[in-house]
Amino acid sequence: MSRCSGFFLLLLGSPVWGSSYWQDQPLTPDWQQYLQQSVQLKQQDQQQFTKELTALGLTKALAAPKAKNFGLEAISSAAELAAVLSYQTPSGGWSKRTDMRQPRRPGQWAGAEPAYIPTFDNSATSSQIRWLMNYYPQADGAARQRIRHSLDKALQFLLQAQFPNGGFPQTYPLRGGYHDAATLNDHVMTDLLSLLSDISQSPLFSTEQQQQASQSFQRGVQFLVKAVVVLNGRPTVWTAQHHPLTLAPVAARKFEQVSLVSTESAKLLALLLGKASDQPGVHRTLCYGALWLQQHQITDKKWQRTATGSSLVPEKGRVLWARFYSLKDEKPVFFDRDGQTYSDVNQLSLERQQGYGWYQSEGKAFLKAWAKRPELQQQCAPSQQELGHATKAP
Repeated sequence: MSRCSGFFLLLLGSPVWGSSYWQDQPLTPDWQQYLQQSVQLKQQDQQQFTKELTALGLTKALAAPKAKNFGLEAISSAAELAAVLSYQTPSGGWSKRTDMRQPRRPGQWAGAEPAYIPTFDNSATSSQIRWLMNYYPQADGAARQRIRHSLDKALQFLLQAQFPNGGFPQTYPLRGGYHDAATLNDHVMTDLLSLLSDISQSPLFSTEQQQQASQSFQRGVQFLVKAVVVLNGRPTVWTAQHHPLTLAPVAARKFEQVSLVSTESAKLLALLLGKASDQPGVHRTLCYGALWLQQHQITDKKWQRTATGSSLVPEKGRVLWARFYSLKDEKPVFFDRDGQTYSDVNQLSLERQQGYGWYQSEGKAFLKAWAKRPELQQQCAPSQQELGHATKAP
């Protein structure tokens, strides 16, 4: 192995078979095929990049420029189109936290975080696909051909990345660890399923591609229906990560331990309400999800951060939720970099209090949309009787 290829493989992370998810459960043929496909795509990306470095006489890749949100929020010119296309990997995806205003240079990483190339985290890949779809009408003939080629490859990438059961990992090809979990965190599932739904109706794609996207969307919806966490015999909402095979809740980083999540759950419920309310199992999921959010909303308070800490302070009319809730008693929980669980946000280090959104208000938008669907609410009567009257979190 050459020096440059060894360097590249090291930064890609551990091989897929090093992830515990794939070692603690028997693998059916479709999962075995999925994992082998991931290995092959990773090798494809590696080989092409290694070839590029060798041709340039480089033994170390050049760093890619960093940006919080890619340096742009849409493609508005031919130059920006060329730059975004230059960062697409051979496998078909894009990276995150990378400035895509200027074209990738030969020998340069395709992303500012080499181990995360490509990924769905922080809306990467889904953003670039949407940019290309939106820019297509104003592109000239030659540019349209390039966009179509890129979109074809990107859609194939999405279809390949989806688990056989309908979930999606955080990064693909797989790289091990919690990144291989079925990821709801930071709206990965919401972004991808919403995109697939739009692709299924977009004239930019062939009838076959539209059907593939529609089927992929439906598999994702059924994954969500099955993954809802059941506590004491009743459905609730979701956790940020689920085991890709068993769908059981799993942890990610030390300050993201196993817990029910309010924000991602609210976004997913809104997606189901708007795009899949008639699919099997979805209505029941919506009923219990809405009730869970109603039970756990914190009213007439806002979360205030200062240089010395944070606190909930009175403010009439405000509604929010803690980011995480314990699976044991469904009360707010908070995590620090030591991996410990705390019941009060002020028990965290100042760095974690200020560096993470421990209270959020995404649930309000879903409950507002849900209130406009009385025909669906009326069918929730058995669920409401089973749960009893909703109680609000303190």
